[in-house]
Amino acid sequence: MQGSLNQYLIRVSVFIILILLAVIFLYPVLQTAFLSNIYINLIIIFALIFGLAFNIINLSELNKDYGVLANFNIHKSPKVFTNSSSTLKNLSNNINEIDGRYIFKSSSIEKILEVTDMNLLSVRETSRYLVGLLVFLGLLGTFWGLLKTIGSVGDVIGGLGIDDANVAGFFNSLKDGLNAPLQGMSIAFSSSLLGLAGSLILGFADLNLGQAQNKFTLFLEKILQNNSSPDF
Repeated sequence: MQGSLNQYLIRVSVFIILILLAVIFLYPVLQTAFLSNIYINLIIIFALIFGLAFNIINLSELNKDYGVLANFNIHKSPKVFTNSSSTLKNLSNNINEIDGRYIFKSSSIEKILEVTDMNLLSVRETSRYLVGLLVFLGLLGTFWGLLKTIGSVGDVIGGLGIDDANVAGFFNSLKDGLNAPLQGMSIAFSSSLLGLAGSLILGFADLNLGQAQNKFTLFLEKILQNNSSPDF
């Protein structure tokens, strides 16, 4: 159980680097898709960047707290937890000094773990919400594009008029009128592409955050049990 949570940070970092390389390789195609609906696609990109930053920051803080727990010594002052995140600051209030040793009461272990799980769960729920937000934004762009397509098709059909003397003009007007529906379809598919791809990327980061939280909780429980005394 000793060690750190660096493996999860490394996984996310390597995954992001691979995604950036794929973006560079597919840049011409992605640029065309992005520019077809720049407003919603820009919101999707910002939500993705915010979600990745949120997960990486929380992974870094969790890794720091893991290191503090790994270096915990029953003969040192509980002030070691004061510079940690809110997840570990609660521990300093539950440490008792007995004969120069700083230990936890067995009766308080369950409460400490419950509070820690609630803090970690709130972070995980935010991360999951951001994943769902990307899917929602992708669907929003899809329906926006479909509405534009349907309206444009109606305008094209309503504006058509065939005449035996002007068949060429009919097909030219039909060709020009189909530009708007095709543009609407481009909006729909580009938003779906970016939204689903963004949710996939952020979902991988969320998966690693959840695994890191589980490992942290198990390690915290072990530290508390190894440094506890029964209540008399």
